[in-house]
Amino acid sequence: MSNSSQTVNVTIPKELLKQVDALAKRDYTSRSDVIRQALLQKIRQPLTDEWGDNGNWETLIDFRDIKPDGVPAEEVLEAMVKMTKNSKNV
Repeated sequence: MSNSSQTVNVTIPKELLKQVDALAKRDYTSRSDVIRQALLQKIRQPLTDEWGDNGNWETLIDFRDIKPDGVPAEEVLEAMVKMTKNSKNV
């Protein structure tokens, strides 16, 4: 262990620990390495928002191009229904 490492105590359910140990055995590595790699993978993956993605949205229709002062919700809903029907016919 390097000087920049620190020992920590973590409570893990027994079944999860069995899976960690099985991975360590399969990969010829240590339990610590398996846990460390899992943590790094989790830290490096993009943040997920409440919609289940990382916030990258594609603009399908910019209603400001239609009416710069705003579009009534009914028109938005109508356009979405039409777009959905068109995508099913493709």
